[in-house]
Amino acid sequence: MPPVSGRGPQDLLVGRDLLGTSLVLTMRRFSWLFRHRHRKDEPFVAHPPTGNFYQSASFFPMPFACVTTVDPEGQTSIAPYSLAFPFDLIERPSVMLIARASANTVAHIRRTGKAALNFIEYDEAWLSAVVRLGYPGQTPAEKMAKSPFELEPSPTAGRAEDPDYPLLMRDAFQVWECELDGSFHYTPERTTDAENTERFLCLRVHNILLRESFSEMLEREHDFPSMAISYGFRHQTGERRFYFCEHKKPFAVPLPTDIGPPHQAIVYEANRVDPEVQFTEEACRALTAIPRPFLKMALRGIVREAKASGVAVVDEAFIDEVNRRRKGGD
Repeated sequence: MPPVSGRGPQDLLVGRDLLGTSLVLTMRRFSWLFRHRHRKDEPFVAHPPTGNFYQSASFFPMPFACVTTVDPEGQTSIAPYSLAFPFDLIERPSVMLIARASANTVAHIRRTGKAALNFIEYDEAWLSAVVRLGYPGQTPAEKMAKSPFELEPSPTAGRAEDPDYPLLMRDAFQVWECELDGSFHYTPERTTDAENTERFLCLRVHNILLRESFSEMLEREHDFPSMAISYGFRHQTGERRFYFCEHKKPFAVPLPTDIGPPHQAIVYEANRVDPEVQFTEEACRALTAIPRPFLKMALRGIVREAKASGVAVVDEAFIDEVNRRRKGGD
C-alpha cells in the first residue's frame, strides 16, 4: 500500500487504492466533515437534464408545502409539493404550483379554484406520512384514511361555511390561503403525452395565517421554525427513496453599508411594510436621516397616515406633508 502522507481528506474519499474499499465507504459516510475541501482541479462531469432534472441530475434542496384541496365528495385532501414557489411578489402576491397533469390536486384546484398551502415543522415521523401522501395512484379517500394529520376549519370569515374551501392542517405553523388565478396561462409545446407532463397553476395568496407564537417570532426575528428540507426522490442506487434533512438555526449576515446609495436599503424595507402602500425612491431619500433603530416604526407610521389619507404611493411631497403636520404646521 503506498504511503498516504501529504494527501488530503478528499483523497481518502475517492482513492479506493489508498486504504481499501471498506474504509473508503466508511469515510464517505462522514463526507460532510470535509465540506469546502473538494479539489478544484477535479473536472466537471456532465449529467443530462432528464425528467425531474432538479433531483435526478442535480442537488437542489427545497422546502415543501402540504397543499389541501377539496375533492368532488367534499372531503379535504392533503398532497405535499416542493415545486411551490413565490411568483408575483409585490402587488398581487402569488405562488406558482407545478404538479403532474394527472394529479388529484390539479383536478381539485381546477374544479374549485381554491387551495391552502400548509407548512409544518421538522418531524421524522411526519416525513414518512408526507411521502405516503405524495405517492401517486391512490384516491384522496385512500390516502387520507391513513393520514396522521388532523384538520381544522379556516378562521378566515366565510371560509368555514364554503364547501369549496379546504380545511387546514392543525399541525401547520403557517398557512397560505390561495385562489386560482384564471388569467394566467402557460402551455408550452409538448411531445410527451399530456397526462404525463406538468401543469402550471398560479395561485393568488389571499391570506397568510401564522400561529400566534410564530407571528411573534416573525416580528421579533429572535427565532425561526425548524422546517424540513427535501432533496427529492432519488433512485440512482436502485433503491427508491425520498431524502430530507433538518437545517441548523439561521444566523444573520448584516447588509453592507458601503455599497450603493443609502436610500436603497430604505426602499427595500419601506415597500415591504404594506403591499397597498408603496414608496418612491425620492421619498426614501428624504428618510435617510432617521436613526436606524427607529426606521421601521417611522415607516409604519407613514403607512398608517397614507392609508388614512387614501394615498397608495408615498412620494417626497407626502413625506414633506407628514413632517409639517408632525411639527404643528398646516
